[in-house]
Amino acid sequence: MRVLDLTINENLTDWGIERTSKQKTIVMKNRSIDFDVYKIPIDLLLYNLNNGRMFMEVRKKENEDNIDLSEMKKIDPANYNNEIESLIWETSEERNEYTKKDIQKFGQIEPGVILDDGTVIDGNRRFTCLRKLHREYPNDEKFSYFQAAIIRVDGQQITNKLLKEYELRVQFGNDEKVDYKPINKFMSIYELIEKNNEDFDYTTVGELINKKPGEINKICKTCKLVDEFLDYIEKPREYQIAEEYNIYWPLEPLVTYFDNDGKNLTPVEQQKRKCLYFDYLLTLDVALMTQNLRDSLIKKVFKNKVETEKLIDKHNQIIGGLISNIINTSTSSDEFNEQINSLRHSDEAEEDKKVYQDTVGKLNDISQLDMPIKICNKINDLIDDLNIQPLISANNAIADSKLKDIQQQLKEALNKIEVKLVDIEKHEK
Repeated sequence: MRVLDLTINENLTDWGIERTSKQKTIVMKNRSIDFDVYKIPIDLLLYNLNNGRMFMEVRKKENEDNIDLSEMKKIDPANYNNEIESLIWETSEERNEYTKKDIQKFGQIEPGVILDDGTVIDGNRRFTCLRKLHREYPNDEKFSYFQAAIIRVDGQQITNKLLKEYELRVQFGNDEKVDYKPINKFMSIYELIEKNNEDFDYTTVGELINKKPGEINKICKTCKLVDEFLDYIEKPREYQIAEEYNIYWPLEPLVTYFDNDGKNLTPVEQQKRKCLYFDYLLTLDVALMTQNLRDSLIKKVFKNKVETEKLIDKHNQIIGGLISNIINTSTSSDEFNEQINSLRHSDEAEEDKKVYQDTVGKLNDISQLDMPIKICNKINDLIDDLNIQPLISANNAIADSKLKDIQQQLKEALNKIEVKLVDIEKHEK
């Protein structure tokens, strides 16, 4: 396969590239730049491997087939394109089919963007549809070209950093055309910051995708827990498992916990809580997992060290060993999923769930017993804060009226307090 490379030959005619009358406006560093749009033979172009839409699909492909797609791109670009085309098509087959029919009827309306080495950095879905249509209608010229602006990185007006900012804005900004799976979107952001932390910090990335720096920080911490979860089940980088078990959102409250109440725990205590949490993500069958683990496990159980230790011990005795055995013996993701799903519907999982719910119920009861004391403390604090001196000092009709209202309400409150005291005295007798 012949791949476009304008660093070798800048003569567009030699490549069969034709200029159109269109222009595409690209925003870089808050500045709009107009680029000419060209008709480029689609068989000269390559997919962008760093497309966030297929983050986990790329890693799944590499893991399952034991290949390096970046190396394949260099030595076998035609096969590389075929592999990436399949991944892009499968990520949103229904939407892609719709786009394909639209292009078949009207042609390519929105130009894409390519680099001078033939890499498509904006318009991979349109490129995919055109490739399919070109195979179906090889003699139809409108399907044999990809219309796109050509960006050349010169290190001055256009730098690699500006180019990456543009890609990020296109993929995850307000103008994104297709919803991203959480793992694809957030892991792409996390990986970008981890690999390029000198150029892309929380503030920079947040400005590009319209999120606050604190939100980007939370995304990165949650993604770090996603990686820890995959390491825990001995399936590193197999992000399709994280997506299948929908673990991203339930892990967010755990980030908040370790940033606050859990930050003073010992490393051993933190790890034991993580392991319990990870196990529950695999086998605990409850509705609204995120809310349940946040409101019950984190906000109730984890606040009581004694009950937490008891729960962890009982969990490990009932089902923890079975989970560990599946982790240690499963040889593939499919086998792991099959065994975990079977365990999730087992008697052991049901017993483990009951122990968890009983612990939460017990702590709820304790909380209810403590509630009257909390209310009394609050009443005392409110009375201490009741400052009537400004009304007394005002010495006018309005102030006197308000003082009478306060006097009446205090008498009513005192009557209610006396009733409660009588109830307590009756109980003591």
